[in-house]
Amino acid sequence: MSSNLAQLSDKNRISLYNALSAFGLTLCNGLLGIISTHFIITYFGSDFNGLNSTANQIVNILLLLEGGFTLASNVALFSPVTQNDYKTINGILVATRQKFHQIGYVFLALGVIASLVFAKIVNSALTKPFIISITLMTVIPTAFNLYYATIYKVLLQAQQKEYIINFITMLTVSGGHIANIIAIIFGCPMWTVRFITMFFALVNSIFIADFVKRKNVFLDLKIEPRIDLITGTGDVLAQKITGVVYNSAPIVFLAISPIGGTMLASVYAVYNSVLVMIKSLLHAIIDAPRLSFGQMLAEHDKEYIWPIFAQYEYIAFLAIFVLLTTTYKLILPFVRLYTNGINDIKYEDALIALLMVLTSSVEMFHIPSGHLINMAGKFRISRNFQVLVCIILVLLMLLGGNVWGVYGMLGAILVAAILLAVLETGYVHVFLFRGKIGQLVRRIVPLLIAGICVCETERFVTMKVESYASFMLYGVVLVLFNSLVAIVVSILFNREELELILRRCEGLIVRN
Repeated sequence: MSSNLAQLSDKNRISLYNALSAFGLTLCNGLLGIISTHFIITYFGSDFNGLNSTANQIVNILLLLEGGFTLASNVALFSPVTQNDYKTINGILVATRQKFHQIGYVFLALGVIASLVFAKIVNSALTKPFIISITLMTVIPTAFNLYYATIYKVLLQAQQKEYIINFITMLTVSGGHIANIIAIIFGCPMWTVRFITMFFALVNSIFIADFVKRKNVFLDLKIEPRIDLITGTGDVLAQKITGVVYNSAPIVFLAISPIGGTMLASVYAVYNSVLVMIKSLLHAIIDAPRLSFGQMLAEHDKEYIWPIFAQYEYIAFLAIFVLLTTTYKLILPFVRLYTNGINDIKYEDALIALLMVLTSSVEMFHIPSGHLINMAGKFRISRNFQVLVCIILVLLMLLGGNVWGVYGMLGAILVAAILLAVLETGYVHVFLFRGKIGQLVRRIVPLLIAGICVCETERFVTMKVESYASFMLYGVVLVLFNSLVAIVVSILFNREELELILRRCEGLIVRN
């Protein structure tokens, strides 16, 4: 019994490291990214910012080539890493490296083709050679990462050392943003921004690979590959396709659309950058324990795992409540402040803000269930859900985008998010953990009702956000107030769950 508690405490501690490092990475990347984007829009205009954002989404689309091999390799490594079976670990890594060498070559080739095609169809005032060069400088570091560094990241993830990746990435990403800001201030040409970003991305891959090779002396990448141990990649691909359509299609559609173009893509990207940062903060909390659940599923039965998962899921719900109710109140004042003096296109749009906050709330709600399905190796179940949702999403986006433009696309994404949330949480709480749907409803409904009441109440509260200092002050006040509301709701309706979470946190702090 004491051994099990010690193992669980170790997993808690590692999850905490992963969460804190991911939180720090999100803050550095998000805040510096927002600052550098402001400089880009101010000095170079919305057209260039829209081009940059669209190039990033083109790379995300091309990453479908990865085909879910990273996740499948992670799952394959859980058992041999736990047992220190170095021969099997090396065999899986050799198979992973061979696969990613192929993916890297194909990714680069398709990236070149995509750059040429995109330059011909994009609705932008920038020159075609410039558009090609910007897109290529976005493609190259990702191709290098796939070819060279991905297998080392896979090993770190299987060892539950994502915090190493996060810390290295925090340094290189921050360095890139700071270098870009300095270069823009000193009057650099536009292409320098993307070149600096590319350089620091390449450095990131090299640093991560070097760290892993130095710290894992057992690595032997010359043995026979064990491709037979890596299964489910075709099923995981369906998840990636849906994710790409979900996250990348809107901005690409806007960039090539005659009614949108890179200018409207820039508007979408500004709102999206805010929500991406908030969702990244939530991912830092929600994603951190997922690999621990993978190991627990390999070692224990579902009865052992359920109470731990229930607490983990409720922590996620509380974090979603606090951050997204705060975001709903502050996103428009932030955009108004952020784009002050930029007149080439109107950025402030209440309906875009509402739809994106609603979608983000629903999207984050089912992430714990989605992680558990994947960590349990139920890739086919997830594939079936993703394929259904992807088909519905594409049809709704084509219809909504052509009829209502950006609002139609955002509405389609919201409907798809709701459907996927119902499917994934339903499967976990009805089939994987039988008969737990009532407990899910009991945990989420009070927070949902309280969230609606808080958002409607705070909407009528006047806040004069005239500087970033006042914005941050209001943000701190709202986070504290909304946290207090979440605690009160938990005491009234889910006291036992809250007490168990507090005990777990207390035990972790005492141990450390």
